[in-house]
Amino acid sequence: MTVQDKTASKSRFPVAGILRWGRWLLPLLALLLALLAASREFRQVDMVAVHAAFKQVSLFNTLLLIVVGLLVVSLNALYDVLLLRWLRIKANAAYVARYAWLASVLNNVAGFAGMTGAGVRYLGLGNAGVAARDAVAFAGLVLFSMPVGLSVLSTAVLVLHTDMLVKLAMPSNLAVGVLGLVSLYWVLFLLVAGGGVLHRRLLADTPPLAFPQRVGLLLVSLLDWLAVVLLLDLCLWVVGVKLPLDVLLAAFTVAATLGWVSMVPGGLGVFEGTMLALLGGVVNDASLMLAALLLFRVVYYFIPFLFGVQMLSGLPLVKEGGGVDEFIQRFQAHPLLRLGQVPLRFLGQVSTQVLAYLTFAAGVVLLVSAAFPGMAIRLESLSPYVPLVLREGFHLSSVVAGALLLGLARGISAGMRGAYHTTQSVLLLGIVMTLLKGLDYEEALLLLVLATLLRANKAAFRHRGYPLISRRSLRWLVAGLLALLLAAGLGEMLYGSTQFTVRLGAFGHGADAARYARALIVMLLTFLAWLGWTWFSMPLPASMTLPERGLLERARRFYTEIGHTGYAYLSFLGDKYLFLTDQETALIQYGHKRNHLIALGDPAAADSAGVAEGIRAFRSMAEDYNRVAVFYQVDEANLHYYLNAGFALLKLGEKAQVPLEDFTLVGKKSQKLRTALNHGTRDGLSFEVVQYPLEEALWQELQAVSDAWLDDKQAAEKGFSLGRFERAFLEQCAGFALVKQHGRVVAFASVTPDFGQRDEYRIDLMRHLADTPNGTMDFLFVSLMQHAAQAGYAWFDLGVAPLAGVGDSVWSPREERLIRLVYQYGNHFYNFKGLRDYKNKFNPQWRSLYLAYPRRASLASILLDVAALVAGGYRQVLMK
Repeated sequence: MTVQDKTASKSRFPVAGILRWGRWLLPLLALLLALLAASREFRQVDMVAVHAAFKQVSLFNTLLLIVVGLLVVSLNALYDVLLLRWLRIKANAAYVARYAWLASVLNNVAGFAGMTGAGVRYLGLGNAGVAARDAVAFAGLVLFSMPVGLSVLSTAVLVLHTDMLVKLAMPSNLAVGVLGLVSLYWVLFLLVAGGGVLHRRLLADTPPLAFPQRVGLLLVSLLDWLAVVLLLDLCLWVVGVKLPLDVLLAAFTVAATLGWVSMVPGGLGVFEGTMLALLGGVVNDASLMLAALLLFRVVYYFIPFLFGVQMLSGLPLVKEGGGVDEFIQRFQAHPLLRLGQVPLRFLGQVSTQVLAYLTFAAGVVLLVSAAFPGMAIRLESLSPYVPLVLREGFHLSSVVAGALLLGLARGISAGMRGAYHTTQSVLLLGIVMTLLKGLDYEEALLLLVLATLLRANKAAFRHRGYPLISRRSLRWLVAGLLALLLAAGLGEMLYGSTQFTVRLGAFGHGADAARYARALIVMLLTFLAWLGWTWFSMPLPASMTLPERGLLERARRFYTEIGHTGYAYLSFLGDKYLFLTDQETALIQYGHKRNHLIALGDPAAADSAGVAEGIRAFRSMAEDYNRVAVFYQVDEANLHYYLNAGFALLKLGEKAQVPLEDFTLVGKKSQKLRTALNHGTRDGLSFEVVQYPLEEALWQELQAVSDAWLDDKQAAEKGFSLGRFERAFLEQCAGFALVKQHGRVVAFASVTPDFGQRDEYRIDLMRHLADTPNGTMDFLFVSLMQHAAQAGYAWFDLGVAPLAGVGDSVWSPREERLIRLVYQYGNHFYNFKGLRDYKNKFNPQWRSLYLAYPRRASLASILLDVAALVAGGYRQVLMK
């Protein structure tokens, strides 16, 4: 990184931080202000009247509104058709128009001031083979052009209908100020899009447009916004609200502007609240006004969105590989587009997520629908055929279906195969029950559409499970509980708390309050029952069962006959799961924390092909259950296999290995080793290696040394990547290296099994008494190296120096440079530097060890879970 780059990076940092916080705070603030402004109008709303207004819309008018809504949304493709020609981009016009329609409907729902639509267009052109430079220019110009029509409308209101602003429920000076600022946008557009300094600043990588082209985009945008106003006017007319077009235009312009700049997805709540507040003194019936606004949401946002979800099943937006990360970085570096920082990878996987949201929404609709009394005409036509007791049962069954859909939405979001099949069954139940309880064919049609969309995306549901303990699961749980609170609050609003609870046992066609009180109890019990059933029935990977003696013996045979790693012996701790590939070419031991499956070391395999296959198979298994595959302390020799499998790498430290072929105590280089051996001999130390079985007295002596060492260090036994003093585990190892003083054991090291291959001599536990002579451990190591060399081993493993060599280059990744600070300034908590210096005096060769984790996974969360596995729990990590 050059000095200029660093300076630019520093200067941009505050701006980036402000934008990051602003993207969250601005929508919340805008929504809060809009709801506060319309609070008086909301208090006048009668939800029963709103519900009745929806029910009374005729089938013909409903179809008319849907058709007009689809046509209005389709006008957005005009931007793309014109720019495709003007920018001379080589792409099929029909293909681009199809993506433009998809971008429009997703943008209407997700919003972010048009950023979502720009992201979809950018990804669509990338899939068509358009260069990133051309794609970003195209997306940026469409984004820049879309608000121009709203700006022209603001100017028209100010020039032609200023008198209408006094009829709005806001200070006229404020309305003039808002519209005046928005009116400047179309002038800015004409100036910036044509060239010059502002063009180079705001539209980098974007070719200038000729004046006729700029005017053409202005007219397209004006047509687009006028069509939206007319659609809203049609919705008002359908529910029986008549407004002068100029008044509607003035209110719409202000509300749409606030909804656009608020960056609230789709302007939801901001637009409705502003419209109600502005027209509070013009429209007498706030309930009808809200019904019209909700109807507008349905035909302009929701119905086209359903079609968009269907299109997504055949239009993958993000394809893995092919430099997709660089492609996305180009989008986010654009001066206009980086303001929104739309998560493009989320757009590429939005289909399943949207279906989850729709499933959750369908559950809410069923629960809310249960609160309202059925239409009298429909009930009268149904009552001769459906006795009261059956109607009560159908009503409660629809509530059960709604509560189940709230829970199933989590499985749909995870792409879980079982959740898909269960949801389809529940949707079928909901369709039948909503019809039988009161001929609510509107809800039945909604459920039918959702079932059809799920069926069209069946291939996306290939996972077998998902982690119950994760942040995503917690968010879905909170959303479900909030939906239940909403249902309870709606019942209290409609019927009052007294009627709601006292008449719980009342039955009758008109006993709506009692009926809904019973429904609340049923929906709560159903939701809790679903949570309990999910907890005990959630499928887990077949390998996620701690190994018993038979499986451990099978693992020992694998390590002996096929291949092993330096951590293979730790399988006998029994605290890790064992994963064997289908062809039994690789064996992986791993732990489980939250949604992370953390493998210890590289896969054990006979050759490099087995290692690569093990990595691929383990990640596939993890993703099949919506888990994150992680490999902890992998060797530098295998890094290319992890990179090929899509993993990112983080250096953890270095492992010291002493070559034994040339090991000698002769010469100046080995003077310190000779001194350690001689000092130990003068202090009465002796060395020996003992193998199993051990005498009981020796076991007791070793246990006493271990307990004293733990007490002195104020430490507890670890696990996962470190051995423990457990007799059952140690008996699976090769034996002990003992240091005695006058016949008393003062230090020991457990010797790990070599599985019949004398490639590397390793030790695990190293413990000593506090009163051992200085240099005892040096004496132990030198004696062990002599013993290993005489036994024919090639290497002696001195273990890992954590954080050694991490982030010591200016080109190291940011995460490693931050970890380097711990290495440099964290010696008060752990002697990082001293440990490396101590091992370095044995003249080892250093090999780097890494953490391999999926790109875009939370590194901090992974490191916390690894630490919890080693320490034995989160409490041990946080209380240290």
